[in-house]
This record gives sequence, structure tokens and C-alpha cells, in this order.
Amino acid sequence: MEAGKKKAISVEIINPGIREISDDSFEEFKLLIGTLGIEIAGEATQVIRKPNYAFFLGKGKVNELRQIVKLLNADFVFIDSKLTYLQLKNLTDEIGVPVIDRPHLILMIFSMRARTKEAKLQVELSQLKMHLPEIVHSVMYLDQQTGSEIGLKGPGEKKTELRRRYIEKRINVLEKKLKEIAKQRKLRRKKRRKSKIPIIAIAGYTNSGKSTLLNRLTKPDAYVENMLFSTLDTLVREGELSENKKVLFVDTIGFIRDLPPALIYAFHSTLEEILDAWVILHVVDASSPDFSEKIESVLKTLKELGASEIPRILVFNKIDKIPAEKLLFLKNKFPDAVFISALNGAGIDELKSKIEEKISSLYVKLKLLVPYNRQDVVSALYETASVLSVKNTDKGTEIVAEGFRNSMFKFRKFVIR
Repeated sequence: MEAGKKKAISVEIINPGIREISDDSFEEFKLLIGTLGIEIAGEATQVIRKPNYAFFLGKGKVNELRQIVKLLNADFVFIDSKLTYLQLKNLTDEIGVPVIDRPHLILMIFSMRARTKEAKLQVELSQLKMHLPEIVHSVMYLDQQTGSEIGLKGPGEKKTELRRRYIEKRINVLEKKLKEIAKQRKLRRKKRRKSKIPIIAIAGYTNSGKSTLLNRLTKPDAYVENMLFSTLDTLVREGELSENKKVLFVDTIGFIRDLPPALIYAFHSTLEEILDAWVILHVVDASSPDFSEKIESVLKTLKELGASEIPRILVFNKIDKIPAEKLLFLKNKFPDAVFISALNGAGIDELKSKIEEKISSLYVKLKLLVPYNRQDVVSALYETASVLSVKNTDKGTEIVAEGFRNSMFKFRKFVIR
């Protein structure tokens, strides 16, 4: 044990009625704890078919954890499941140290990783939306912000009522600030769409190597660290697939199983960057033992965002970390996927060709007849497509234009043969 390092007990929850026993899931949970710089001093397992209303865990397990905490002088207990506010409070009181569930652990990591003003506001909003317990607010990793500008004093009001009022008012303040930032983001997105440059979103499970891939495909200035949620900010970089064929690559925050709904809500405007993409690169860590579950988790999140219809390219990264037998297995199982190492550059040229091929299939060339009294349509065409030819006729302006299929759909009623 490192001197001065915080220690924790991690508790694995097994519910045969909900999911299969997964060692990989619990290993990920321990990795999340390690991301906070906390050392795992001990582990425990609890099989639960029906959670205890007040404590989630059985009384025997609560007593056992209390003894383990005292024996190992642990500072926290982390439980790999979602608990209610009451359960977390009761367990904390009984065991004597902060008890933290999986959603709040993820929130703690987001709080630690937030760098920009927007990310910090999003994290604070998530904290308030999740009604974070008082005991967790005192933890050093959660920098709860207070605001003296909000008047909370009132004669005879209970402390709980004051807290409720503060949370509601603070949420309103944060949502207004984030809406202003979202407006600025929307303007930048609109400008990108008008540029007519194809937009490629890089999405994937956290720590799958997305930022490393972004650096490989563009100029090497994205933040990269081999840690979960190394960045919470959307990065946009210009890249080149082949000579004079520019694209914009958008790197998004990593997805993870059981991402708290409050975080998805708070980061929605950030995640919406994906919706402008022509193509999504779904990056998978090929060296991960439970890559199939992680693929499903990402697909589920994309569906929740309304991005499931956007064309995707499955990209298996980190092939330098797997044996030849596993690589062959993956290639046979996923024949349409691309296999790369963002670290050493293997397969990058093939990936660029695949992206170019996919983009080409998304372009459509249309011949349109626009009435002279609809110059707004002509202006919109110039903004969203490449106008190849213009010819004035007795019936209107005949235009041949080429553009992204989704953008051209709105002009369908003017199409002629």
C-alpha cells in the first residue's frame, strides 16, 4: 500500500436473475475506482436476488463490511450496482465510511476529469439532478459549488426544505448557462455543416483509443491518456483522407455501461455533435475480453441519442495487443470491420479508404427545377450542396447539384428526371 493513499473496499454484486456473472464487468468497476487514485484494499461479493429495501445488502454482509473496513482501515466502500439515496445513507451510517454506488462513482470521475467551463457546469448539474447524498458531497473529489446570489433564508423553514429550494434554483441557473453555451455550439455546428466538408464522428467505449486515433488521423494535439474518461470535451479536427479530400473528425466522450441518465441529460448538447456526422467510426478495444458487451453498450447509447440510423464503420483498435489467433477470429466474425493500431499506424490507410468509400456512397446527384419565385430554395442549395450547373428555362431554374444524401432530402419535391 502506498503511504497516504486512500483505500477502499470494492463489492461485487451478482444477481443471477438480471445478468450473467461477469468478471470483466467487476474488473472494469475496480479500474473505475483506480481512476480516482484510490487503492483497493479488499474485495467482497454479494449474491442478491431481491435487494433489501433499507440497506440493499443483507444485514450479515453489512456487518462483515463494517469489520473489514475497521481491519483494513479503509476510507470508502464502493458497490458495483445502483442504490437509492436511502440505501447509501443507511449503509454509510452503519459501516462508518462513505458508501458509493456505480453511478456516483462515474460522476466522481467526471467531476475530476472536467476541464472546461462547460464540462464543469455539466458535472455540477448531474450532481444536483442525482440528489447526491450529503456524505458524498464531503468527499475531496466532489467540488460542490455554492452560490451566495441565491436567497435561501426564510423563517421557520426546515433544513431539508432549504436544501430542496437551493437545488431547484441552482439547477435552473446551470441549465440557463448551459443553454447559452449550447447556442454557441449550435452556431459552430451550423457553420461546419455549411462548409460542406464531410463530418466523421469517433465514438466508442471509454479507453478504446479514440483520442489516439484522432491524433493519428489529424494533427497530434488531442489530449491522450490511458485512463477512463481522459477527456470530457468534444474535439473537432480537420483531416485528409487522400489528396484534396478533407474531412472533419469529431471525437466524443467515451461511453460506458450504466451511464447515469443525469449525465446523459447534462452532456446531451455535447453528445449531439454525433448527430451531424455523415459516418460514425465505432472504435472497439480489440484487446478487451468483453468487447461484445461494450459494443452493445455503445449501440444502446447511440440509439438513445437518435444516432442509430447514421452509417457506421466498426473499427477494432489495439490489434498490436492481441495474438494473431484472436485477430484472425475477429476478422472472420466481423468481415466488414477495419482492424487497426492507432498507436503504431497499422491499418490506418485501409480505414481511410473505407471512410472515403462510405462517404462516396452517401453523396447523391440531383437534377432540380426550382420556380423563379422560390429563390430561397436556390440559396439553400448553394449553402448545403455543390451546384454543378445552372440553366434558366421557361418553367424555372434548372439546377444540377451534388451533396450529402440527408441534406438533399429536403429538396426532393423539386427533383426532375
